[in-house]
Amino acid sequence: MRWSLAAVLLLAACGPAATGTPVDGAAGDAAVDSALPQPDGAVACDVPPTPAGADVELAPAFASAYAVYDLGPPPGVPSPLGGAVVKRGAPDTLLIAGASENANGAIYEIGVTRGACGHIIGWNGIATAVANTPYVDANLVYAPGGLLLYTEWPQFLIDQLPAGATAPTRTIDFTSIGMDATGDSGPGGLGLVPPGLAAAGELRTVTWPLGRWHHVTTAPDGGLLAMTAVTNTVTLPNNPGGFAYVPAGSPGFATQSIIVAEWVAADPAMDRVAVYDADAQGDPVLGTRREFLAKFPRPWGAYFEPETGDYLFLSWGNGAADRVYVVQGFVPPPIVN
Repeated sequence: MRWSLAAVLLLAACGPAATGTPVDGAAGDAAVDSALPQPDGAVACDVPPTPAGADVELAPAFASAYAVYDLGPPPGVPSPLGGAVVKRGAPDTLLIAGASENANGAIYEIGVTRGACGHIIGWNGIATAVANTPYVDANLVYAPGGLLLYTEWPQFLIDQLPAGATAPTRTIDFTSIGMDATGDSGPGGLGLVPPGLAAAGELRTVTWPLGRWHHVTTAPDGGLLAMTAVTNTVTLPNNPGGFAYVPAGSPGFATQSIIVAEWVAADPAMDRVAVYDADAQGDPVLGTRREFLAKFPRPWGAYFEPETGDYLFLSWGNGAADRVYVVQGFVPPPIVN
């Protein structure tokens, strides 16, 4: 699904209100943010019916430009939750990892409901398992050509899932190509460097809990990827997990940035979602760390959905049923086929 210029302009006009507070709506229905300026003849944008609770708080520097909503647990997906991604070619379908970091981990497919401006505002139906993916973790990432990548934790493995496959076609042991497992537990976060940087298209991963950030050397190999080396370039603090590259041009981000979930095993009160400036290699610049979410217990995955730029993240191990949250206010990310 690709949007016309008129639709893109409508999306830009349909961001969250400055306060991030929706106008009250009927229970179970999406609220309508009528405080926003609307182009002539346009409808008001929908937002999810449930604002995030008091345990989720935007940092002051971002509170005026963004709003956080609680989509709740995805029906039919077992906790703990892992990475999520909109299914390639199916904008109303989300793929999401269930039973993350467990032997019975799987990728599930579930419909999403979109509002008048394209934002995801709720679930549609009950999820079904579409791929057997033991130990699937914090990010599901599409490589060019529709190949889905994900890491296994605590296995130090990365898997490749071609379109339509119900189990990984290729699994690579990161320790066999140079990853140091000493004192660590495995890779969690995974991402591709976005267009606009010198290293665009290259693969990056980070371990939990030690935060070793790696370059992964890859090459096309018959519809899959050969992976021949990993190189540790920096080390991130605070037990980093899922990460994603912030869409360039989003409010409050003067330079290309990276958003990172911080899941601190010792104390959920220390958990944060942080942002870093990125250098030309797509690596986080350590001295630029600042908080995006000043409060959020047990944050994990990180994903900017392609239709609106809304940021999806989720909890991992936070009670009986983990939940998915959405942040409105970002611009759409660049299209990568």
